Amino acid sequence: MTTLAPTQMPVMAGPRTPFLRLVRVEIRKQIDTRASVWILSAIAAITLGAAALALWVLAPAGLTWRTLTDFASAGWSLLPFIGVLAATSEWTQRTGLQTFVLEPRRSLVGLAKLVGSLLIGVVMVIATFAAAAAANLIGIVAFDGDGSWTLEPAYVAGSVASMVIYVAMGVGLGLALMNTPLAIVTFLVLPTVFGALAFVPWLADVIPWLDISGATLALVNGSLSGEEGARLATSAALWCALPLAIGFWRTSRRDML
Repeated sequence: MTTLAPTQMPVMAGPRTPFLRLVRVEIRKQIDTRASVWILSAIAAITLGAAALALWVLAPAGLTWRTLTDFASAGWSLLPFIGVLAATSEWTQRTGLQTFVLEPRRSLVGLAKLVGSLLIGVVMVIATFAAAAAANLIGIVAFDGDGSWTLEPAYVAGSVASMVIYVAMGVGLGLALMNTPLAIVTFLVLPTVFGALAFVPWLADVIPWLDISGATLALVNGSLSGEEGARLATSAALWCALPLAIGFWRTSRRDML
């Protein structure tokens, strides 16, 4: 009687793609598409426009690096959309077949998208602080501004951490939903709805633990207490960790068409 050999799983042969190369590829994909270029251009325009507006509307005593940075950071609201586009590109632009043939480890590709989006976010944050510094110099010379260069470490760390949370949320929703318009609408609508529900009396004690916008406000202000830190961790788990976990699970199992 002939015994059949047990079926063996295919084994990947050859050198694997280094993770840093995947990150570089994902960054290049995030900055060389038409949509990404428009978003990055809009962020730059809002940043410069908001800093210029602050020079005109603020009193000289209010022209400080910290205040101008607050104005210039208005463009950060668009940064999560870069993460959304990065996460959904393989499914909306039908490039997934090529990407996952070259790198079958889909979770690693997803992680590279997250890291690449965060690095772009860090660069934009640094550029915002630089733009605010330039505006502060203009304020000193042309508007007799206060010109204070004081930036509290807690404020800087809170600003970077807030950016990380929102960009990770954008990537997570993109990976979980795999649809660009749906992910963007969800990112814009659901946190707003949760914030509005805080005015419902019987939800007033629950919503602050789920409202990511309110939780990050104390983080940026550098006034994060123990309870506020717990609220931030809870809301970040809901809006960042959970979508990312669902997204990695879905992308690792979805069939390519």
